[in-house]
Amino acid sequence: MKTPRFMAVVAGLAITIAAAASTATLASTRASKTHKKTYTFYLVAGIASDPFYLTMKKGAQAEAKKLGVKLVFTGSPKAFSPPTQIPYLNAAIARHPDAILIAPTDKTALIAPIRNAIKAGIPVETVDTFITAPIAFTNVSTDNPAGGRAAADALARAIGKKGTVAGISVTPGISTTDQRKEGFEQEIKKYPNIKYVGTQFDNDDETKAAQETAALLTRYPDLNGIFAMNVVSGDGVTAAVKNAGKSGKVKLVEFDAGPEQVAALRAGTVDALVAQYPYGIGQLGVQLAYKYVTGHRSGIKKHYGTGSAIVTRANVNSPAVKKYLYTP
Repeated sequence: MKTPRFMAVVAGLAITIAAAASTATLASTRASKTHKKTYTFYLVAGIASDPFYLTMKKGAQAEAKKLGVKLVFTGSPKAFSPPTQIPYLNAAIARHPDAILIAPTDKTALIAPIRNAIKAGIPVETVDTFITAPIAFTNVSTDNPAGGRAAADALARAIGKKGTVAGISVTPGISTTDQRKEGFEQEIKKYPNIKYVGTQFDNDDETKAAQETAALLTRYPDLNGIFAMNVVSGDGVTAAVKNAGKSGKVKLVEFDAGPEQVAALRAGTVDALVAQYPYGIGQLGVQLAYKYVTGHRSGIKKHYGTGSAIVTRANVNSPAVKKYLYTP
């Protein structure tokens, strides 16, 4: 027969065991939270000093902070080229991050270095630009052919759908600017009274863009308009047109919306900008990389578009357009 005292001892022992178990569970939960993995992503810019990529960095950093991810922004500040970018990519691979986001500076030359990252077990996502081999798990970018077509229509309107126009771009072999040029050339053919005299290349150098523009203005005294295919080219074209005293006379449509371009638009030197959404590219790029490394890979598409906007003096101050203006 069990006495009341014996029953009290048993009950006390049960309570002690339960409390100990509860404490152990709580400690285990706290430990698991304390040791939750912090993911590290590298964002390798095309050129780390460009307003476009600095704005992309802001979007990526904002999303990384939200998700608890460590984001490392890297890239050459001097040039947009494979020889200057590949060392930064190789350095990122050596650190073995959880994912690499990269804007390849050439659609073929970056295939082998990116493949090396994947062989090392690092998922790679391309942002802004892309490579021709489908080895990145996704790509986030603007619809560049559509942007080129929109630029052609904007330039045609600016010159009254008649006259002579030219293009200034970076270097053949870059996915984005190649597509912009193709879209522009396809669309400008629809205007029978516009003569397109071809595109000059500036190797993504503002000084060279200005020199090429000055040469065009000399070669074609009746030149009516120019399409500049990225922010660096645009800044060089704008400077050359101003120096020639032809602001407002030679109509300019430019891709991107860097601070100098927006200032030139407001001043009347530039007539329209095809603005991308680099902040959104950075945001979405980090979101997708996080989904991928945390095992939520189902449903991730091979390409995501982030939209663009035609910015003019009439709409540059509108709230709907503001998010497209670059804020390095």
